[in-house]
Amino acid sequence: MGILSKKRILERLGCDIANPKSLVITPLDKEAFDSDAVDLRLGNHFLFPPLPSTSAVDVRDIDPTHRDLRVHIPSDGQLVLPAHQTVLGVTQEFIKLPYDVSGQILTKSSVARTFMVIETAPWIHPNYRGCLTLEIANVSSTALILHPRMPIGQLILISIEEAVESVELSGSYIGPVRPESPARKSNHVCKF
Repeated sequence: MGILSKKRILERLGCDIANPKSLVITPLDKEAFDSDAVDLRLGNHFLFPPLPSTSAVDVRDIDPTHRDLRVHIPSDGQLVLPAHQTVLGVTQEFIKLPYDVSGQILTKSSVARTFMVIETAPWIHPNYRGCLTLEIANVSSTALILHPRMPIGQLILISIEEAVESVELSGSYIGPVRPESPARKSNHVCKF
């Protein structure tokens, strides 16, 4: 295993889409590269959880009929996240990982220093397709203002030794382009 350098990331991005080792990050900001990571920006779609009707929620038995509050913020707009509150957001970028690469998303240090956390579920499995859902938590004592398109996370890509090429996608979250609440059904399987 090894972290992909900017050079290796660019090589993978340059592969034909049909190549099983191709990587896709779109739309891609050419200024987003560090030597070992790619900056990702906050998207326009947010998902607020409903207020529970009880004092506790059993995470093994979440009610599939509950209604999340979906919010779209225009690109020139802003979202105020109150102190000690959470929201699901999404990356602006759609990502396609090849079968031999995993990813990890980390909060950008400039964002983390405002006491906002985005990566409570940071691991991205090989063959992932979609925009990344971000679990955004304001752990500060003051409200924070979020702007669509602001750099929010860094994607680190890790090569997998002895990876086996797969012809199917499987998992609970395949191809999301908006934030998704917890999966309440069995895993999906897609052949490609």
